[in-house]
Order: sequence, then C-alpha cells, then structure tokens
Amino acid sequence: MADPLLLATSRDDLAGVVDRLLATVRGGNWPHGAPYRHVNGFTKIVAALYGDGSRLTLHYWPAAPGEAPDVSRPHDHRFAFTSVLLGGRQHFVELEERTAGGEAWTRFTYRPYLGGRVALVARTGDTLLVPVRTVARRPLAGTYATTSTIVHQAVTERDAPCATLVLRGPREKTRSQVYYRPGEPPPHGGLQFGRRLDRAEVLRQLADVAAMVG
Repeated sequence: MADPLLLATSRDDLAGVVDRLLATVRGGNWPHGAPYRHVNGFTKIVAALYGDGSRLTLHYWPAAPGEAPDVSRPHDHRFAFTSVLLGGRQHFVELEERTAGGEAWTRFTYRPYLGGRVALVARTGDTLLVPVRTVARRPLAGTYATTSTIVHQAVTERDAPCATLVLRGPREKTRSQVYYRPGEPPPHGGLQFGRRLDRAEVLRQLADVAAMVG
C-alpha cells in the first residue's frame, strides 16, 4: 500500500494534490475515470492509482445550509483506509454488532461494479448495532485510519462544504456490509447507482477544496 504518511504531509503538499486535480480537469481530462456522486452523498474523484491496487481519492460533500447533518448508513469497507479532513466538519461513529442491547438494523452485502458507480445490494439478515467509539476530526490535523472490518458512520455537517483525501489500501474482499433501518426499502431491483457529474460542477467543487487548503 502507498505510505499512509502521504496524508500527514504539509498543507502545501496536500494543496498540491488538489491543484493538480484542478489543472487536469481544467485541461479537459479526468484524472483516473470520470468523477461521480457516490450513493452516500459525496463526489468521488480518483487522484492517484498505485501498483498494489491502493488508490488516493478525494471526497467532497456540497454545502446545504439549514439542512440536518448528512449521516451515512452504517457500513464497513472492502479495504483498509486512512483519511485526512481537508475542510468542513465531520466525525465518525464506530459500531459493533451485538446479539442483545443494541439498535435493530437489517444487514445487506454491498458489491460495487464499474468503479463504484453501480452496486449490487442483497439482504443477509437482521442484527443489532451498538456505538462503541466516536472519532472527532479537525481540518488538516491528523488522520483517521480504519480496517476493512470496522463498521462506522460518517456524520458530515452541511453548513459549509466538506472534503477529505482518502488513501485506501488494496481490496481485501469482494463485498462489504451496509445496514438499513428495519422497514427501510432497499434499492429497487437490488441495484444502487451513483450519479455522473458534468465538468463544470466538478470544477466548482475542486475550486471549493482548493480554497480550503490554499
């Protein structure tokens, strides 16, 4: 895996990553495939690919003043990752499955295709989840690291844009877990789709991120 210390470098180095992405898109190209709006509400842009299958990605949540925080469904990942908060306000809540004493959830497997733009979601059973740790974050101050098996929720405030730079390791499994509240309908036909973004929207978002770290 690429060195996680990459994300603990200087503000200037992190700004350089964003500036290179911005220059690439302004030049009429996508860095590594077209950016898209992930089903969890953020824009995903691949900034770098490494020979072992790890990759560096930029995640961006647009501002929505007056709206409640964006809270992702509990989920784990197919890989370990380390991330740095570039700007905005976000924290993580880590959870564990229990047989008693937790909140009821329905577990699904999540298997993405086409670089994550399409995912197959299939129910596997009911369980209970208990929060075990809350991880606060500050922009450009330290990193958050997690394994492929830790279940967590990202809680993102919407009063201002939020962005993270994520270094994900090689894929360790083909499916991850995602949890829905009981009675919450899964995607129609078991398929979940991200949304393509036009170049002008991506440029606006990258300009926001550049202002955070510039």
